[in-house]
Amino acid sequence: MAARSRHAKPKSRASKFGPVAAAAATLAGVAAAFVLLQGSPASAGPPRPAPAPMSAGRGSALADNLVTTAIHRAYAAQARAYAERAAAAARRRHRAERAAQRARRSPAPTQSTPPSSGNAAQSALGICIRNAEEGGSYAWGPGNGGGAYQFLLSTWERYGGAASEFGVAGPAYQDRIFDNAIAAGGASNWTDYDGC
Repeated sequence: MAARSRHAKPKSRASKFGPVAAAAATLAGVAAAFVLLQGSPASAGPPRPAPAPMSAGRGSALADNLVTTAIHRAYAAQARAYAERAAAAARRRHRAERAAQRARRSPAPTQSTPPSSGNAAQSALGICIRNAEEGGSYAWGPGNGGGAYQFLLSTWERYGGAASEFGVAGPAYQDRIFDNAIAAGGASNWTDYDGC
């Protein structure tokens, strides 16, 4: 075996395996570009670019540049998509805020004095309360303990309703108890809650 010169440079592993390392770096870059192109969750914020693969030799510089370009393009596309989603969310928030401001600015509906004719159930107030409480239905049943006006038993009895009729009374009887309540000044039993 020939003696090696003291000043001779030994061959590095990188120079021995340069083509293999270049192929591996290119493959890693393509894999990173593929992962970036698949997208990220909407809540994750803008995607971050993957670091460019390390060059293993002069032959892989072009591949590295191509991979880096692909990664930057993918990042730019995802950044644009993220910006569009953020802008759409901002527009939705702005519309909701404007609607809330309009609602605050519009005057509250005035409480009309209930009619003294004894037919409060057929007035605008009665219709509004029936629709707000039970969608206009006079039905009684499980989870619908109070009929069209969602009476509590105590309110029902306070305004002349028979305890035996609570839960079974028909529309005319329910309207009569509601008329009694309005005539006695009990509108606040509903108006404070139903927006009528």
